[in-house]
Amino acid sequence: MAVSSQAQQFIDMLRAGKNPNQGQERPDPEKTLAEREALRKNADRMQEIMPEEITVEPVQDGTVRGEWHHNRNKKEGEKRILYFIYGGGFETGSVESRRWTCAKIAAALGTDAFAVSYRQWPEAMHPAALQDCSAAFDWLMAKGYAPEDILLFGESAGASLCLTTTCYRKDHGMAVPAKVSVFSPVINLRGDYPSREERDAIDPMIGKDSKANYFTKEDETDPYAAAQYADFAGFPKLQILGGTNEVLFDDAEHLFDLAKKAGVDCRRKAYEGMFHSFILFPCPETDEAVQEIADFLKN
Repeated sequence: MAVSSQAQQFIDMLRAGKNPNQGQERPDPEKTLAEREALRKNADRMQEIMPEEITVEPVQDGTVRGEWHHNRNKKEGEKRILYFIYGGGFETGSVESRRWTCAKIAAALGTDAFAVSYRQWPEAMHPAALQDCSAAFDWLMAKGYAPEDILLFGESAGASLCLTTTCYRKDHGMAVPAKVSVFSPVINLRGDYPSREERDAIDPMIGKDSKANYFTKEDETDPYAAAQYADFAGFPKLQILGGTNEVLFDDAEHLFDLAKKAGVDCRRKAYEGMFHSFILFPCPETDEAVQEIADFLKN
C-alpha cells in the first residue's frame, strides 16, 4: 500500500535534511539547546491546526512541569486522563514541540491531558527523566486521578520513558497506569539490532548511528534505561505502533516478543512505508494512528 501524498512530502523534506553523520559528531551542548529552542518556536506553526476544543495551560507545581490540555468536549463525569511523554532523543524534545500531537490524541480520546516536561541532556543525565516522569504520575494521583484512569502514551524517547517508568514503578510496588501506548519505541541503547543498518537508507527521520548523549555506556544494560532488559511480567495492557521503514523497527518487534512472552495483553501494528515518529506530522496515516491509539486507550 502506497503512502499518502502528504506523507510522501514529509518523507522527501526529511530525507533532504537528514544528516548522514548524525550520532557520530562530537556533541555540542549549545547547539543542542539552540535546536531545542528552534523546535519550540517551530511548533507555533502548528497552532493553526490545533483541535479547537483543546486549550493549553502551562504547569509549574514544585518540581512538576509541563502543560495541561483542557478539552471542552470532555463528557461530564469523565475521570480518565491522557498522560503524554514527548520524544526528541532525550535532548531536543519539549511539550511545545509535541503540543499538537498531544492535543490531537486528547481530542480523539475525549479527555483532558497532561504533557510532562522532563530533564534532558545537556542539563541532566539518566535517571533524571525517569524520576521526573514517575513524580508526575504521583502528582496526577495527588490531583485525584486513580491509576486505572491514567492512560499513558509516548513517542520515541517518550515511548522509552513510558516503558521504563512503568517497569520501575511496577518493580518497586508503586501504582502503574491502566494502559500504555508507545509509538516508535527505542529499547536497545547499543544500536545493534539489524534494522538499524537495514533501514538506515529508507528512514528519513533518524539514522543508524543516532544515539542519546543522555545515557552512558554503563546504562546500556540498565533495565530502567534499556527496556530490552526489563521484566515485563505484570505490565499493563500495551500497544506498540510505528512504521515499517524505521531504523527502530526491530526495537518494536523485540518489545512485542518480550511482552507476549511475559504474558502481557499486547497488540502491535506497523504502518506500511512509514518512518520513525511519523505521528508528529499531519497526514492521513497520522489520523489513522491517532484513532487507533484512542480506540485502544478508551475501550
